[in-house]
Amino acid sequence: MRRTFAAGALTTTLLLCARSSVAHDPIPSNLTFARDVRAILSARCTSCHTAGGSAPMPLTTYEDVRFRGREIKEQILTRRMPKWHAARGYGAFVNDATLTPHEQAVLVTWIDGGMPEGTPRGTLASRPAIGFGAPETVTTLNVIVPARADLGKTAGSQAQWITGWTFAPGDPLITAAVLSVDGVPIATWVAGDRPTTLPSGTGFRSGSRIRVDVRRRAATEYEHAFVPRRSVFTLVTENERALRRAWTEQIACGALRGGPPAELLAVRPLLDRAEAQLSIARAGAPALIVAWIRGFDPLYPRTYWLVRPVDLGPDARLISDGPCRVELTLTAPPTAR
Repeated sequence: MRRTFAAGALTTTLLLCARSSVAHDPIPSNLTFARDVRAILSARCTSCHTAGGSAPMPLTTYEDVRFRGREIKEQILTRRMPKWHAARGYGAFVNDATLTPHEQAVLVTWIDGGMPEGTPRGTLASRPAIGFGAPETVTTLNVIVPARADLGKTAGSQAQWITGWTFAPGDPLITAAVLSVDGVPIATWVAGDRPTTLPSGTGFRSGSRIRVDVRRRAATEYEHAFVPRRSVFTLVTENERALRRAWTEQIACGALRGGPPAELLAVRPLLDRAEAQLSIARAGAPALIVAWIRGFDPLYPRTYWLVRPVDLGPDARLISDGPCRVELTLTAPPTAR
């Protein structure tokens, strides 16, 4: 009887071990790094995850990615990377940096499938900068941010309108930059952002004092030493034509906006807590969800540009599930200047 029990126990143990082994084996997949994964990483990750980039580790070679495969999977499934605080499905944004469900599935399936390389194609290039237009139609103004300085120097501006911008950080610890004109914040850049272009026919009026404030993260123990260089905030400017004016306003959640009618182009949360649900309420109309911000980090003060502008009358109220402040980017209605 004891022998029978021992034999049964041994059989059960072997079965459990076999099941455990199978559970940890790679799930077969025909996805490869060369054919399926590298394009996603190049489009979504390597603008930051490159040597000297703003992220602490490069992801530009197959070896880099394979070494951190499980960590990458965790970041993907928890949506901590790419860095983006607006929950998917609550508002639609032109500058959405998140992985699509398909991209997420490809990466996770590839990692679970043992991360096969496929036919090697070399190192991934960091994502190239996207131009603003033909050189003959664009003028630029560069605001220089000295290395290790918290503030960009004040610069005079002769341009009448600002219609776009981008930022080239000279220090990988810089996570964000906020540009102000005559003391009013109007433009932001967050690590990984593509160049920003305002809607056609719209511009910020420039001024005599332009300044850049930068945010920096702490260095990690596994980063290589880096000598910071000056950073450059590039503004796209126009002088020749009259544009619809864009401007920014800061408003407390729950307060009436007041002011003249406007179109809402973008929101920038100014939060002292990790989460806020933002909606626009108007008399006689259902509340319109603008964004649900989760895991907010002040080191990444991103502006969220709406796919479709929202009409704001004087009765519009920004509502939330708790106290907060939000910076609104507005423009005059199409019939106004």
